[in-house]
Amino acid sequence: MDTLALEREGAVAVVRLDRPPVNAVNRKMMSELRDCFAELGEDRAVNSVVLSATGDRAFCAGIDLAEVAAGAEEQRSVADTLDPGRYWRDTQQCIRHCPVPVIAAVDRAAIGAGFGLVGVCDLVVASETATFSLTEINVGLLGGAAKALRMLGPFKARMMLFSGQPLTAGELHRLGAVEAVVPPGEAEREAVSLAQRLASKSPIALRLAKESVLRIEGSELEDSYRTEQDYTQRMKTFNDSREARAAFKEKREAVWTWS
Repeated sequence: MDTLALEREGAVAVVRLDRPPVNAVNRKMMSELRDCFAELGEDRAVNSVVLSATGDRAFCAGIDLAEVAAGAEEQRSVADTLDPGRYWRDTQQCIRHCPVPVIAAVDRAAIGAGFGLVGVCDLVVASETATFSLTEINVGLLGGAAKALRMLGPFKARMMLFSGQPLTAGELHRLGAVEAVVPPGEAEREAVSLAQRLASKSPIALRLAKESVLRIEGSELEDSYRTEQDYTQRMKTFNDSREARAAFKEKREAVWTWS
């Protein structure tokens, strides 16, 4: 794999985002995440999965904006032309619907799409220096509200979505979205320890428990995220969206034109 690293520790699989310098999500990573989690879900020797990341700058700094600017994420097929967000949506659903528990181990910043990856995991372990943010509004895009609503509640989710400002691991722990906060550099180790405890349970019971939770939750998260993606595509038709990305890239204040 070009963008991921996979390691086994007994019945625990550790999947690490591995695309320096900040593990930005591109089309290749989406494809590899889908394939990796599909294969792990069919492996009877795997009873839990940890989603972690390499590097010392970010768990994941979001979607690769260079690829977005180049239009490389769109019009790869008829289906993509009609539904440009399908590929990324399917990637997240593959992680969420993995038959065994998936634990996110976040040591650094989880931004935008990185927060989205965390939001489709079953449990989250984070270091004291981890931060979580939805910065799409700063670059002329939208997204992340469905996961933020699920994890944080309506008011804090609105603050994340409207401001683009980060929340700390401690704040998410207070709100119940993070299972444990650990010293810097210890998130993956703690997540693996938790995954090993879960993996000691009956593999049949774990899979049925996961399936039952997903069925009880229903498709609301996926349906809500589809709505978000529709609004993102709508936002991208405006000049203000392109201006936001240009200003971000050029490190200047954006000039809004209501167009």
